[in-house]
Amino acid sequence: MIKKRRIAQLTWREYLPMALVIALWGVIVAAIGHADAARLLAAVTLIRAIQMLTRLATSLAVRRRMLAPRTIRRQARRVAVNLQLATLLLGLLLVAAIVEGLKVAGHQEVAAFLPFVALGMPARYVRLADARTVSPYFRLALGASGLATVLVGWALGWHAAAMGFAFGAREWVAYAVLRWWPRTPYKPKVPMENPLHFAEIARNSAIMGRRLLTYRVTKTILTVFGPFGNAAARTGRELQWIRKIEPYVPHHFGGFVAFSLGLFGAAAVVLWHSTEPAAALLASGLCQMGGAAANVVLLWHWLPPKGSEVLPIDDDDDE
Repeated sequence: MIKKRRIAQLTWREYLPMALVIALWGVIVAAIGHADAARLLAAVTLIRAIQMLTRLATSLAVRRRMLAPRTIRRQARRVAVNLQLATLLLGLLLVAAIVEGLKVAGHQEVAAFLPFVALGMPARYVRLADARTVSPYFRLALGASGLATVLVGWALGWHAAAMGFAFGAREWVAYAVLRWWPRTPYKPKVPMENPLHFAEIARNSAIMGRRLLTYRVTKTILTVFGPFGNAAARTGRELQWIRKIEPYVPHHFGGFVAFSLGLFGAAAVVLWHSTEPAAALLASGLCQMGGAAANVVLLWHWLPPKGSEVLPIDDDDDE
């Protein structure tokens, strides 16, 4: 019965969004061709890598204070927004650096996509500080808005690089839909009334990053199968199948450091030695896995001993 319920949830949270993503990429391939579609996917994946590297789990801390006095709620939101804006600035600086690096390596076409895709980054970061936009159906809203913007771009005859604008615009549309869509007020399972500090957010982020590393690595590897790979990874996570891979991912600080540096180094080598779209796509996938591991490295100081973690995985699963 539990597995059936999880499959039903996955239908709305993964399989329907998967169908929308398939349609989205079908339109993109028809509009700009296979090669540019691969370059666009590489750019989108690089933005995801940056988001994973700079990710802070602020939404959970803000939601836990939704029943607290008004002064505490406002303080928590202010801290969350300030932290997300700081990580957004860092993310945009990384985008600029990657654009220049791609140009030097001969991947000018991928570099041209990045600024357009990055237009959606402010919406993604600010959304993580807004408790009213937390929803398990974020991917559904994202897929629907992405398909709509791509269809508009195709109808208007946008050039290849401008198609990346669809991926930036979809973040804003999805954010607006979740922000103003009527819903039952959220009731935190673990309410808190103390002021929010960076240490709590760093601890939550480190715990989630370590717990989700296996899933994120699995999902990135299965990306070669397109949306079907994403669906397979998320199904494996919901049904606990990915636990079989757990022994093969890093568990100690040195392992995380070596894992992330090795992946970033491999990505640089691939980009430098080939200018093919497939090389850019492979390198972006390596960066995504490296970003997920490096996020844990950066927050390792706040990570509690394994086994003492009591933090639940955030329901707002927008990976």
